Amino acid sequence: MKSNDANDARERIIDASIELFSKRGFHATTTSEIAEAAGVTKGLIYYYFKSKEEILSHVVNSLLEDATSITMDFVQEGIIQMIKDGELDIEYERMKFSNEESAIVFVNRLLEYYERILDYLLENRLLLRVLMFESLKDSKHHNDLFRLLDLSRDVDSNPILKLISEADHDFTYSLDMELFKFFFSVMPLVTFAAYYDDLKERSMMSGDELRNSFLQSFREVLSSLKSGNEISLKTKRSNDTG
Repeated sequence: MKSNDANDARERIIDASIELFSKRGFHATTTSEIAEAAGVTKGLIYYYFKSKEEILSHVVNSLLEDATSITMDFVQEGIIQMIKDGELDIEYERMKFSNEESAIVFVNRLLEYYERILDYLLENRLLLRVLMFESLKDSKHHNDLFRLLDLSRDVDSNPILKLISEADHDFTYSLDMELFKFFFSVMPLVTFAAYYDDLKERSMMSGDELRNSFLQSFREVLSSLKSGNEISLKTKRSNDTG
C-alpha cells in the first residue's frame, strides 16, 4: 500500500470511528461498522489499531497535545515574554502592566487565543460529545474528559501555571483566582463545542452568529475585570472590601 493511500485509509478509520461513537455511543459501535463506514476491511483496522479503545485513546491524546500546544503558545507570547520585557508583573490577585497600552496588547492576545482554542474545539466537537458521554459511564474512558480539564490544575502539576511561576517568582496561585480558572479551564468551551449543533438548531442562529455571541460573553467578563493598566485575577464578591 502506498504511503498516501495508507494515510488516507487510517484517517478514514479515525473519522468514521468518531462519527459512529458520537451517534451510536462508544460501546454500541462495532469494529465491523467502523470498517463499513470507512470503506476498509476489519483486518486493515487491526493493522493500524489493536482495538477501538486504541482508536479513541489515539484521538484523545492528539486532542490533548494540540490544546496544550495552543495554550502554551499564548502563555509564552502573551504572558512570559511580557514578564521578561518588564511589561507585566503578576501580583496577588491582579496582573499589573507597565502601562495601559501593554494591558490592551495582552487583552487582544488573549482574545485571539480564546478564538483559536474555541475554533479548534469546534472542529473536534464530535469527539468532545463522545468524551462527555463516556465521562458519565463507568468505563475505561471515564476520565478522558477530565484529562482535558487538567489545564486548570494547581501550580505543582500544571505546566502552564508552573511556567508562569518560574518567570515571575512572586506569582502565587490561589483558588480565588477566578480569571485564571476562566482563562485555562476549558469546560465552558468543551460544553459549547459539544452542543454547538444543538444550540444552533434551537437558537435559529447561524454558526457565525452563535460563535460570536459566545465570544462576546468572554469579552464582557474580561472587560469587567480590567481597570486601566490592571486586570483583576478574581471576581469581587459582595462582602469584598477595597
